[in-house]
Amino acid sequence: MSAGKGAFRRLAAELAAATTPARRDELLDEWVDYRDRATEYDADQWGFNTDLWCAKERAEMDRRAAKEQA
Repeated sequence: MSAGKGAFRRLAAELAAATTPARRDELLDEWVDYRDRATEYDADQWGFNTDLWCAKERAEMDRRAAKEQA
């Protein structure tokens, strides 16, 4: 899932105003990241923006790590 429409509108405006190739390249990299990677927006939509969504799994990883250190 890509980022929200507002993020792409902001990038489009910044791309239109960019005056150097380096800045355009930076903004295009951001565009691809927003298009291809999950974002905080996605986490909100999927219900993953809480500390509890993987509490069971984190507890198990902590338990295993403590066992390995003992």
